[in-house]
Amino acid sequence: MIHLKVGGSTAARTLACPGWIDASKDIPSRPAGQAAVDGSMHHEIQEMCQKNGETPDQLVGFTYRENGVDRVFTEDDLDLANIAFNATNKILDDLDIDELEIEPFLQYVEGEVGGSTDLLGLSDDGKTLLSLDYKFGRNRVTAENNSQLLFYPMCARRDKKTADMFAKVEKLVLVIIQPQVKGVVDTWECTIKDLDAFELAFNKALDKVYLPNPPRTPGSHCNWCPAAPFCEAKRQSVHQATLLGARSHNELSAAAAMVQEVEQWVKDVHEELYLQLNRGVKVDGWKIVDKQAKRAWVDEKKARDYLVKNKVDESVFTKTVMLTAPQTLAALKKAKIDFSLDDFIEQKSSGTTLAPESDSRDAVIVTDTVGHLAEMMKK
Repeated sequence: MIHLKVGGSTAARTLACPGWIDASKDIPSRPAGQAAVDGSMHHEIQEMCQKNGETPDQLVGFTYRENGVDRVFTEDDLDLANIAFNATNKILDDLDIDELEIEPFLQYVEGEVGGSTDLLGLSDDGKTLLSLDYKFGRNRVTAENNSQLLFYPMCARRDKKTADMFAKVEKLVLVIIQPQVKGVVDTWECTIKDLDAFELAFNKALDKVYLPNPPRTPGSHCNWCPAAPFCEAKRQSVHQATLLGARSHNELSAAAAMVQEVEQWVKDVHEELYLQLNRGVKVDGWKIVDKQAKRAWVDEKKARDYLVKNKVDESVFTKTVMLTAPQTLAALKKAKIDFSLDDFIEQKSSGTTLAPESDSRDAVIVTDTVGHLAEMMKK
């Protein structure tokens, strides 16, 4: 996938903070987390269905690959995929979409501004343009005045490949399909004049992007910005938030409005600390340590055979699958069965994590940055 300087997913951030691009120019991108890989796989499934006339159940077993990470589409993924697939087809039917562009790569400024949208469609009478985007997370995204959904029609109207689609367009229908939220489909209709107004605002922001010192304006749009952990403007914003308390209803309301933004900033800083430490950068006050070791079976089959051989009823240590080592020990204790399973159990850390330098655990050297970052961020 080609990524330009400004794309649909960063359009809202660019409008709000033109300086984010300059601030991020020398910062390496972070590895995609599991949720991002899962979402990308689901996008790929929907694209294949629309392009090839397939249904999600026909694609079970498909392997999606991204940056060396494989994600297999399984039967467990079918519910989400079918919800998105059926919702898409209903929208296409309801709007009488006749011409459909699937994942078209659109450019507003060649080599600089543009990207790939999920679906762009034109009704049979040529008067309605559909801009559709899939979201597979649980945080609701609305279609109304959605910068990403307006960004792609703006690009399509200028790109020579798709400019002809706008010859008769009077109405734009922006659609978010999000299988994991109530209602699934969120729709907003607007006019060409609304698209004109968006383009005007976007161009004003784009002019600022190319200034020697483009302005930086912190806010909720800082989420996922590569520069967020290093941005002085963001740091000052978070500092101001820490000065708020709960001394009055107004102060509490102001602090509450900042909670998610500050939490996201802290998460971003933790991720960046973890990455930098793994790259060998010394950060005063921090180190990488092993997570607390947990008891686990060395060989589950041998442990099972040993218990069966000693005439322990399997119902004690087995449900649909064998219980974990701690669960089995607890079950044996409850059943007043005295067995030593030390030979079958090992203390094994589940990975590494970030810790203050004052932590009593020894620092470790980790090289699998991508894998351990994903593990660290599991809560």
